[in-house]
Amino acid sequence: MIRLIEPNKKYLKSYIEAYDEYENNNVQTYAFDDARSYDIFLKYDNYKNEKNLKPNRVGANYFWLVDDEKEFFIGEISIRHKLTDELLKYGGHIGYGIRYSEWNKGYGTFMLKLALEQAKIMGISKVLITCDDDNFSSAKIMEKNHMELQDKIGNIIDGQKVITRRYWKSL
Repeated sequence: MIRLIEPNKKYLKSYIEAYDEYENNNVQTYAFDDARSYDIFLKYDNYKNEKNLKPNRVGANYFWLVDDEKEFFIGEISIRHKLTDELLKYGGHIGYGIRYSEWNKGYGTFMLKLALEQAKIMGISKVLITCDDDNFSSAKIMEKNHMELQDKIGNIIDGQKVITRRYWKSL
């Protein structure tokens, strides 16, 4: 069964494999963590409980899309508890990534659908998600989940001008 769960040590080995896939294929759109270098479950707990966060960070709940039968990690999605002025421009409420070997199989669309349900349970009534203007796969995932493109705005990210698409959905 493929489902969305809170991060679980049962899938840690598979998560690390997904991290390696991103590294080996130079994927830059979403960053899985190097779980070999620190306790990512402590990180998830800190974000969920809004403690020990770096400046300008907000609380978030992390979820993993997994295949129970294969004990296989497919993707990760985070739902931020609130938006800052910066997140309103770039980032939004939700960020996600699908492991490289599982791209183009519909998992991103499915995972976002499940995460939008979680966001509603968390009390978020209107969700913002952003993506770079040239990230057509992510834009397609949002559009398949009936998110509406509000606008495209310019941002400076790491010293580079980036055009950002901003999608909203009322829950």
